[in-house]
Amino acid sequence: MNQKNEGVEMKLMMEKDQEQISQYDITKAAHPGICFFHIFFKFCAFFSYLFLGLIIKSTLFQYILIMIFHAFDFYTVKNITGKFLVGLRWYSDFTPKGDEIWRFECFDKCKRSKIDSSVFWTFQFGASCAWAFFVFTNVLSFEFVDILFAGIGASLSWINLWGFYKCSKDQQRKMKGVQSYLTKKGLQMAVQS
Repeated sequence: MNQKNEGVEMKLMMEKDQEQISQYDITKAAHPGICFFHIFFKFCAFFSYLFLGLIIKSTLFQYILIMIFHAFDFYTVKNITGKFLVGLRWYSDFTPKGDEIWRFECFDKCKRSKIDSSVFWTFQFGASCAWAFFVFTNVLSFEFVDILFAGIGASLSWINLWGFYKCSKDQQRKMKGVQSYLTKKGLQMAVQS
């Protein structure tokens, strides 16, 4: 009887793992091409930052390519992948007096899937954290030129992440849940010690 229960539990765990893996199968996404480019430009920026110096000897050309990939990533996320994968858009506008106003839009859910959303949020958040990590490690190693290019990547990724976070009521609700969970755990740890 105990082995049968373990077998059932193992099968349920395997099904759950398979479901989580299929959550990122972009071939089953509503917009597989857009998911691909959402990942591709981030990969190109990271690859050029980390490995292009081993392939190309010209540091100037390397940094030009890094900036181009940062620009492609920022533009595609802000104007294309955000709109199609999660139905969100943000932009800044100016009043007649010259004041800047940030605008946040949420489109109705026409042709989107959970895979689209998972790919968008996971890779956007992951890229933002990775660029912040590169900035931190470059500060510690006093690599001032690399701080600049990692900082540009971090700035552009975090600006996009913040803009889309402000658009998405669902992500704000999820973050409040994470904050309350972490607060609860922190208080429990403080009481126990």
